[in-house]
Amino acid sequence: MKKISLKQLIEKSSHWWVWLILCLALFLGLFIRLYDLDDLPLDFHPTRQLHSLIIARGMYYQNLDDAPSWQREFAITEWQEEDQIEPPIMESLVASGYRLVGQEDLRLPRILAISLWMIGGLGLFLLIFDMLGFAGAAIGLVYYLLIPYGITASRSFQPEPLMIASLIWAWWAIWRWKTNPSWKWTIVAGLLTGFAILVKSPAIFFLLPVWMTLVLSTNSLIQAFKNVKIWVIVLFAALPTLAYTVYGLFIDGFLGSQFSLRFFPNLWTDFFYYRRWKDLIDNTMTLELFLLGALGAFLIKEKTTRKMVISMWFGYVLYGLVFAYHIHSHDYYHLPQIPVVAIGLASLVTFLTAHLEERKGVIKAIICGIVLVWILANFTTVYLNLRDANYRSEGVFWKSLGDKVRGSSVISMTQDYGFRLSYWGWVNTTHWMSSYDFEYRELAGNVVDREALFGETIKGMDYFLITAFGELEKQPYVKDTLVNNYEVLDSSSDFVIFDLNARLEAQSD
Repeated sequence: MKKISLKQLIEKSSHWWVWLILCLALFLGLFIRLYDLDDLPLDFHPTRQLHSLIIARGMYYQNLDDAPSWQREFAITEWQEEDQIEPPIMESLVASGYRLVGQEDLRLPRILAISLWMIGGLGLFLLIFDMLGFAGAAIGLVYYLLIPYGITASRSFQPEPLMIASLIWAWWAIWRWKTNPSWKWTIVAGLLTGFAILVKSPAIFFLLPVWMTLVLSTNSLIQAFKNVKIWVIVLFAALPTLAYTVYGLFIDGFLGSQFSLRFFPNLWTDFFYYRRWKDLIDNTMTLELFLLGALGAFLIKEKTTRKMVISMWFGYVLYGLVFAYHIHSHDYYHLPQIPVVAIGLASLVTFLTAHLEERKGVIKAIICGIVLVWILANFTTVYLNLRDANYRSEGVFWKSLGDKVRGSSVISMTQDYGFRLSYWGWVNTTHWMSSYDFEYRELAGNVVDREALFGETIKGMDYFLITAFGELEKQPYVKDTLVNNYEVLDSSSDFVIFDLNARLEAQSD
């Protein structure tokens, strides 16, 4: 296939059907992400988003001298008590945005995440265009922009949008290095690889196999070992994360507890693990399109490019085995695979249009029709979901609860580990673990005496706040102890507050 430039492509009228798809995808992909922008960020993994919001707020209040002293102290304390795994890059950017506009504006984190996802889309388009041509690049970008799960996830304030964008641009730089291994692209590819891994270390599973494949495809192991440029790439790729890890483990110590409860090889022999993995693939990427993307990877004509893309799939499998628990319990762990599937689908479309020359017009019309229906169906689905979801009242509710218990020591059984009460209610609580948390620890081999832990935890506390009633039903010992021994301070259909200093009269003796 003869390569053409983007300028030549714009002037080619025969690609009108691809331009139609591409323009529609870009317009609808951006529109649906900006729709309902000011709703509270509780539609997608609120625990993870609130974690980042608390950090960003603390950074903002650190220099907010005109804030009430108790709020400023609370915001900074909550920020500093949050666990930190990745560098708080997005949180720092959002805090800077707050300072620019002069207030906390929850639209800013969402706009940042959307912008990063769209920037990643540009990199993906350029990468696929160089690899497979214009039609493939358009199809890949359509999938990336309008897969429903990706739309929702790309509005989420967590490191993933930045990781995906940096991962894609690192692939693009690696591709450039493959075609032109000059010092310029050596440095650029090394720096972008290092940045992607620094943003979130699991990115290494999608980058290291690619590098190893390309290097060993053109060099023997001995030649690679003697190549100064490869050592420069290794240095740039490894140094940022290595420095961050050394600082976090041995100097500041904040990473000391972050490597426990991560590795579960016992799940590899569990059939449920693979079934759940398959279910999350279907929920996040659509199983049929995932499989077609895998097929497309093997249909890439150019040998080194094919190996490069297949190595991305290998990285995903290895990533899922290493993070065995998270890959079958946390759907957003599948996000890095979305652009990989997009590349595979792009390859499949390129293959079809190239190998069915005698019916090229019919094939183009069929592909165009299918893609347009898919775009409109996904857009409508996400639009209706966003229109029907409304979380604006949540902030008022949690503020009112905070006003009821502020100044007291509180243990809570609430949504998102107490983060909603912390963020909107300005109250820190001791969160009682959910049944899921107990099961997670027991799966890792940690035996927990739940009753003894409960008795120890409530000792000296003033109130037990419950809003997660479903969770209360899963822990009958906690329910029976509270209901049979302590008076209710306040309650409604949405919450109940037990007064741990007021025992029922029948139990007072």
